[in-house]
Amino acid sequence: MELSVVLDILYLEIGENGPIWPDTEKISAGMELAARTGIKNVEFWDWNNVDWKYLKEKKEKLDLNVVSICAKDRGFLADLSKHEMSVKGLEETIPVAKELGCGNIIVTAMEMPGVSREESRKNILDGLKKLTDVAERENVTLILEPISGNMPPFYFKDSAEPFGMIDEIGSERLKLLYDIYHYQMMEGNIIETIRGNLRKIGHIHMANAPLRNEITTGELNYACIIKELAGMEYDGYIGLEFAPGRDREAELVSCKKLADRAID
Repeated sequence: MELSVVLDILYLEIGENGPIWPDTEKISAGMELAARTGIKNVEFWDWNNVDWKYLKEKKEKLDLNVVSICAKDRGFLADLSKHEMSVKGLEETIPVAKELGCGNIIVTAMEMPGVSREESRKNILDGLKKLTDVAERENVTLILEPISGNMPPFYFKDSAEPFGMIDEIGSERLKLLYDIYHYQMMEGNIIETIRGNLRKIGHIHMANAPLRNEITTGELNYACIIKELAGMEYDGYIGLEFAPGRDREAELVSCKKLADRAID
């Protein structure tokens, strides 16, 4: 089990018209921040909206590992007419992931207008099978991320349904991204849910609840959670994906210290 940091959210801003996503310069600054704080693993979201070739050079210069990126054109699996686009988006993402040395690619599923939940479930399952066929062929792992909240509305409302889909597909190339913040907001019961589904979890994200801030604050006891993960012999990454306050570097250092103590 190793710590990573999700760079985008560290530099995410909210403008008059909504979120302002970090550009190449800010993702690069996040890489430098991770290196300064002693975190060797980083993640970022949309490779196609940044200069990923520059970021590849940056991560090599800083001796960092990129452990996950997001698939292009993800999120549309509930709409059968968009499956071809989703498959193409994954196929375009895989060469970039391999250039970055990254084996995990994140996919999501949103609610689609005019599509019932029954039809959405059927379409999502069919779409995941198509994507998993590509992942198996290319030797990468898809990480399915259910997300809470309504902007935009996402399909999954609990952990049971995505875990069930992973069981139905039955591939080692499809795992769940268990985002502790989102699942605390959706359903709670974090440790026992992880314990009962560990083999189906390929990646974990961490932020505290309810404000999505650093893991040293809020209602979740991350020292306990991380110790439990270590005891379960979870061997994936635990990614810090929190919205920082005034001093992101100090907060990142505090989170790393908590995780290091809990792992040790």
